[in-house]
Amino acid sequence: MNRGGWLGIKVRIHLLFWAVIGLSIVTGHFLEVITLFAIVLIHEIGHVAMARELGWTVTEVQLLPFGGVATMEDAYATDPLDEIVVALAGPFLNIVMMGVSFLFWYADLWTEEWARFFLVSNATIALFNLLPIWPLDGGRIMQAMFCWFLPYRSASLLSLTSSTLLAGILVGFSGLDMRVNLLVIGIYLLAVNIQSFLKFPYQFFRFLMEKYVREPDEHSVHALTVAPHETVLTVTHKLRRGSSHLFYVQGAGLLPEERLLHALLFEQKHDAKIETLL
Repeated sequence: MNRGGWLGIKVRIHLLFWAVIGLSIVTGHFLEVITLFAIVLIHEIGHVAMARELGWTVTEVQLLPFGGVATMEDAYATDPLDEIVVALAGPFLNIVMMGVSFLFWYADLWTEEWARFFLVSNATIALFNLLPIWPLDGGRIMQAMFCWFLPYRSASLLSLTSSTLLAGILVGFSGLDMRVNLLVIGIYLLAVNIQSFLKFPYQFFRFLMEKYVREPDEHSVHALTVAPHETVLTVTHKLRRGSSHLFYVQGAGLLPEERLLHALLFEQKHDAKIETLL
């Protein structure tokens, strides 16, 4: 995978994209693939620009034939609405480029054939990325919407389960229809989701760390009642994204979120009863 740099962000081109570029040279479609590369890059610039506007740290962008994957710090514990806005920024630029293709055709700057190719390419990338499969934009939106109603851990596992099933369905239908391109992409997405399941304990730990270091939001406090015999680890499974928490431990008193996280992250009191923190 090739690495470059842009505004302090590592840019990687996935092996799948290099394979498509190589195949385009052989088949004489190099210009079309380079155009596709530019569309994907602009799509990702939309995500990066919006993420930076919200104060997120973008460390890496990986480009694939159907889109890209941006790695962002400080994003796990943010408001779900921010995640949705960042996810929609890429497809929004695709819509803008679709409008540009129409204007260039109308002004006789592009041929109808090239304008149609550019418009269809943008529409395809935008719509495909809105499929509710992680880590596509639609998968991120689905997870963020789950986070509005469920604790972060439950929402993430539910979205990964749904994404894995949908990726498996994509692989199955692509195999039956012998659509090699979709089959390769489906296998890639399926592998990514399985890998995400395996890495989820690390992702959950990152979520807890980000909640601990973030300033509490006094305007978004979520009150929860917990039993005194529940363990510290079990109670952290109730934490929600984008909210601060205040726990009422039955018969014992009030416990702030910061105390709970400190006990788990720095005191290793995973199995301690929650009442012992008061």
